[in-house]
Amino acid sequence: MISIHCMQGRLKAVELGRPSAATDHVHFRGVDVFGLPAAEVVRRMSNVATIEPDPDDPASFIAPDLLLSFWRPFAADDEPEEEQGYYFNSVLLARPGYYDTPAEAAARVQ
Repeated sequence: MISIHCMQGRLKAVELGRPSAATDHVHFRGVDVFGLPAAEVVRRMSNVATIEPDPDDPASFIAPDLLLSFWRPFAADDEPEEEQGYYFNSVLLARPGYYDTPAEAAARVQ
C-alpha cells in the first residue's frame, strides 16, 4: 500500500504500508523496515539518526532529522506472534516542515 498526502496541490508525505507479499521489502540504509521487529528497527535506526517515541503514540517512532515516521497500532515487543504490534505497519516519508508545530511554521514564513 502506498498513500500520498497532499495539501493545496503540494506533496506533504508518502506513506508505505507493510507489504502483503513476502517477496516485497522496504529498506532504509540497510534496515529492513518491515522485516525486522520494531524494537530492532529502532535500535538500528538510532545508529544513523535520532529516533524517538512519537509523543502522541508511544508505540510509534519519529526520526525527525530524516523526516521519517514509523507506525504500529500498539507495542508488543516481547510477543513475536502478535504481528500487528511486533513489527511496524507503515513508514511515512515527509517533506521538510511536516513535523513543525504551528508556531514553528509561522516563524519560518516570516
